[in-house]
This record gives sequence, C-alpha cells and structure tokens, in this order.
Amino acid sequence: MKLPRVNPVGLVEHPDDYAVTARVYSRGLRIGAAIVLGTFVTVSLTTTIISLGAYCLTSGTGPIGLLF
Repeated sequence: MKLPRVNPVGLVEHPDDYAVTARVYSRGLRIGAAIVLGTFVTVSLTTTIISLGAYCLTSGTGPIGLLF
C-alpha cells in the first residue's frame, strides 16, 4: 500500500487504492464561522465608512461662498 504524499506545490496526492473521506463540519461550527465572518465584514465596512466620512467632513477648503 502506498501512502499519500505532498507534492512540491503543496497539494496532497492520494494513490488510486487509498480511501479518502470528506471533512464534515458540524452545523454549529459552520454557523459560528459565518457569524465571525459577518462580524468582521460589518466592522470593517463600518469603520471604513466612518473614517472616510470624518475625513471628507474635515478636509474642506473653507467657506467658498465668501470669496467674492
């Protein structure tokens, strides 16, 4: 029996007679991962929007209407 090996690219090569089972993750683990990912995306977008909004509100050139 031949054993699986990792090729130079980093992928696992399984011999033809080697039985491979798929990884199974529980429903709770998948929901937890989705919550963590959703929280990360929400916080990233929110802080980016707030930061850009604060920059745009404070980077003005002054009252343009009073130049003339």
